[in-house]
Amino acid sequence: MPQLIGIGQVRKPFGLKGHCYVDGFGGGLARLKAPHGVLVGPGETQTRPVVIAELKSSPRGFVCRFEGAEDRDAAETFRDVFIFVDQSELAPLKGNEFYHFELEGMTVITAREQKPIGVVLNVENFPTVDALNVRKEDGSTIIIALGKGIVEKIDRENKCVVVSESALEQII
Repeated sequence: MPQLIGIGQVRKPFGLKGHCYVDGFGGGLARLKAPHGVLVGPGETQTRPVVIAELKSSPRGFVCRFEGAEDRDAAETFRDVFIFVDQSELAPLKGNEFYHFELEGMTVITAREQKPIGVVLNVENFPTVDALNVRKEDGSTIIIALGKGIVEKIDRENKCVVVSESALEQII
C-alpha cells in the first residue's frame, strides 16, 4: 500500500496563465523536476492524479502550473489542495536534512540534560518558519521553531529532536 506524503499546499492562483502559489513542506517539493505526476486533494483519502507542468522557486514560495490548467479559472480549482507523492518517490537526504513526516512521533529532548520535553505531533509550515507542534508530558502543547540555535540535532537513529535549553526557557 503506498504511503502518501504531503509535500506542499496550493495557496492561490497567480496571474492569468494558470499558475499558483504553493507552500512547500520540507524539501520534497524543491526536489521535484517538472513535469512530474503527483496527487492532489483536501487530504490523503481524497486525491486525484495531476501533473505539475511547471515548477519554480520564488521569493513568495513556489509557483507551479498543473497540466490542463491554462487560465486563472482552471487554477482556482487547485486553491487550498495538498500535493502528495508516494514516500518511495522522495529523494534520499544528506546529513541533517529531513522530511517533515520523519519528525512526527519523535521525542523532543534537551541538549545538555537529555530531559524529555514531549513528542512531535506534526510540523507546522508557517510563512516565515517551520515549527514543531509538541505535546508535552503534561498533555499541553507548545510550538518550537525549527531554527538554528533552537533545534541542535535531528537524531534519526534514536528518534529524537535535540533542543537547546536556552531556547526552551522562553517557551516553557
